Amino acid sequence: MAFYVPVSFGILLVTTIITFYLSKKQQKNASIVVLMTGLITAILLYYKLQANIYWLNASTKHLIPLGLSYYSFRQIHYIFENYKGKLPVHGLGDYLCYLFFLPTLFIGPIHRFPTFHRYLRRRRWDPHFASEGLERILFGYVKIIFFANYLVGEVLFDLISRIPRNHPILLEYLDSLQYGLNLYFQFSGYSDVAIGLSLILGFRIIENFNFPFLAINISDFWRRWHISLSDWCRDYVYMPVASVSRKPFLGIITSFLVLGLWHAVSYQYLAWGLYHGFGIATWHLFQKIKPKLPQVKNKYAKLLGNLLANFVTMNFVIAGFFITNAPDLASVWVKLKYFIGLIIEGYV
Repeated sequence: MAFYVPVSFGILLVTTIITFYLSKKQQKNASIVVLMTGLITAILLYYKLQANIYWLNASTKHLIPLGLSYYSFRQIHYIFENYKGKLPVHGLGDYLCYLFFLPTLFIGPIHRFPTFHRYLRRRRWDPHFASEGLERILFGYVKIIFFANYLVGEVLFDLISRIPRNHPILLEYLDSLQYGLNLYFQFSGYSDVAIGLSLILGFRIIENFNFPFLAINISDFWRRWHISLSDWCRDYVYMPVASVSRKPFLGIITSFLVLGLWHAVSYQYLAWGLYHGFGIATWHLFQKIKPKLPQVKNKYAKLLGNLLANFVTMNFVIAGFFITNAPDLASVWVKLKYFIGLIIEGYV
């Protein structure tokens, strides 16, 4: 890492030492917690902005230190859990092992220190872990190579390219679907590889995906998609904001704004975060109304209802991919107006 990405190595090493020693010496000092969190957030935002703001020099436009998004959130997790007194007894070496753990360093998941430390203390060669790890690595590469690169990247792309251009809404829908499927198979595949390598080394880390396209509502989807990031936002954004403001709705919106900006500091990802935030908030509001509605008891009707719920949820998610798959937010708005015009024209 130090040889190939020295900037990332330097940032990680310096911030690791700073957060460790300040956390140890000033454990109950809320000002230090805010200062350290602010420092890490500022570094992350600086490089995210470099990658997204159009007026930056082309030579630095895409410079984001490798793994920065992941180890920054691990450090913030460590700072807050240390402040709450929930970390096990450990030394600098344990913390360095946690943050420099190679399988998860660059692509996640955003695993937690207490669980990692427990496995670190009792690690040994485990043939069952090794066997399971090799299996996960194999599954991961099948997802990446066969499903993402071949089925989605070639077969599905070829099918979409054969559709006549006079069906723009269908084409855009299928393009967003292809984008989402490719993202899922690539990302979950690499997560499987990271989890498999960790198992071989004797560590069981958090799962990152759990069949998200089987979700029956948007809240269920976010419990299945990029689980480690969703859990992080729940613990370190939603809970504090909702507790202080006494407004769960504000906590939800803030969490998804952070989740969107974690991907990229841009209006496009802000819009995507708001889109999903309002989707989750609407679902929570519906849960308050749901008990007053007629309850379905027939098992076949329930199955049909779940299938319909899954269909609605997945189309909501695919519409979200339409936002992030576009070049910028302006083009999203232009396409949206065009499609609305086509729909109105079709009905008229």
